[in-house]
Amino acid sequence: MNIHPDKDVDNLLDLLDDEDESIAVYAMGELLDREDRLGGVLGYLQEQPNGRLRKRVHQLQAAITLRRRRRRFRELLGRPDFDLKQGLLEVHLQWFDNDSRPDLERRWAEFYDAVGGGSPVPDLATLGARMRKFGMAAVPESVMQPENYCIGTVLDHHQGAASLLCAAGMVLLDRPDVRVVRALGEFALRDGEGMLLPLRDWEIVRAGSPAGEEFWDRRSLLKFASFMLFGHAVASDSFRYIQTIGQALSGVPDGELPEALPYPYCPAEEDSAGTDAERE
Repeated sequence: MNIHPDKDVDNLLDLLDDEDESIAVYAMGELLDREDRLGGVLGYLQEQPNGRLRKRVHQLQAAITLRRRRRRFRELLGRPDFDLKQGLLEVHLQWFDNDSRPDLERRWAEFYDAVGGGSPVPDLATLGARMRKFGMAAVPESVMQPENYCIGTVLDHHQGAASLLCAAGMVLLDRPDVRVVRALGEFALRDGEGMLLPLRDWEIVRAGSPAGEEFWDRRSLLKFASFMLFGHAVASDSFRYIQTIGQALSGVPDGELPEALPYPYCPAEEDSAGTDAERE
């Protein structure tokens, strides 16, 4: 093509237009491994009149976007003090990978203004009253309803898994004394004064003994939401999401697959090249 200064990359770009699909897939896999050397060449190729080339470039760009999102999610979970709101957005984007971050940010900002009035909610009682007024409903945890773990859909439908709404409530409250507890399978918010906000009715009550309660930190909540998405992918035999979410959760390097996944989700080593590109 002679459009890229790196001869190796240039030769691989030339193979993207090959009539043999397997050759094009091989080229995409190799280009993924050279992601940091591509520069703006893919944007240039998207403007070319060759329809087959544009389609394959789009597939490659989509695979790169998925990799970057997985990488960002892994990095976020690895930080000792990460932004929980950003974590909720990242979980959503692991499932609804065609959604845009700016649009998610806008939808969250509208929710924050509606419930928080543009500032943190002062206490559990106020949060419960405002969530009821907003019409937000908590539903049981279930792998069969993945959308209830995706914050954008939850905000649109005013319905979400209790675990995810607890995470959203922690962001709205922004209080270090508020923690998420789970007792008898039910998630709730608990403050430092011993008050409890079960999400089934948003009515605050005095908490009992913490002996039977499990305390969940922010990282565990995000991982739980991701595992529920992963569980739905397995139940519905969704090959693409089994691999992408499995990679994000396991933290394996780009281009590798979690070894714990059985065949055909984790193919033999010699067959694993180009996996990201093939999924697209």
